[in-house]
Amino acid sequence: MSKFLKNRGGTILIGVGIVLFYILMTDVTHIADPFLFPSLSVVLTNGVGYLGQLMQCLGSSLYLLIIAYLLAVVTGIALGTYIGLHSGIRRNVSPWIHAFTAIPVPLLTPYAINVLPTFKAASIFLIWLAAFWIILATTIGAVVAIDRRYLENAATLEMPRMERLFRIVLPAASPAIFTGCSVALTLSFMMLAVAEMFGADSGLAWFVVYYSDFARYDLVLFGFIFTAIVLVLVMFVFDKIQAKALHWTLND
Repeated sequence: MSKFLKNRGGTILIGVGIVLFYILMTDVTHIADPFLFPSLSVVLTNGVGYLGQLMQCLGSSLYLLIIAYLLAVVTGIALGTYIGLHSGIRRNVSPWIHAFTAIPVPLLTPYAINVLPTFKAASIFLIWLAAFWIILATTIGAVVAIDRRYLENAATLEMPRMERLFRIVLPAASPAIFTGCSVALTLSFMMLAVAEMFGADSGLAWFVVYYSDFARYDLVLFGFIFTAIVLVLVMFVFDKIQAKALHWTLND
């Protein structure tokens, strides 16, 4: 317990500070509009009755997120590694990567909805695309930044190409790749919210939008809190996976 408080004490204090600030602005000073910012006790009391619906929405959101994100990780790392290892391809492809990444993914939402056969397919495509560009770019940069001596030593030892890939290239590039994957995961959550605002009938963002249309801001805030908790838990699991994979670094 003491170790947990030592490591996470600051995090807990920040959370307590946010809660106290909200109570101060609503229940104590009444500075915040009570219609838009209901009392925290009202938010929690009314929101508990909708936990079942929120859990169903969570299942819908995670279904889209997991499929799209895993596809982005596989395709982004595979293609980024290949491009990073081949300078000729990298010189010709990099300008196009910069051009396509400059297009905001949310702007492609109408095209995805109209071109792809289902809303789920459109949502998965948009989330995949948002995460893919980040992972692709960071993987290329990570592979290019590998110390040339590692590859020269592997060539001297006549190490097979696949062994060189999995024992030298990917381990050396993995810290930067994991950083890109972490950013892409957060961005995927944001893109998930955008995707669920168009034609969805379930999902965490849909829950917030649906009840905001009925001016149920107590449920809107409860949806925000629930979503934030889910994101914190997802990132906590990701950090544990990263620490396990990068156990040889200063990752504590």
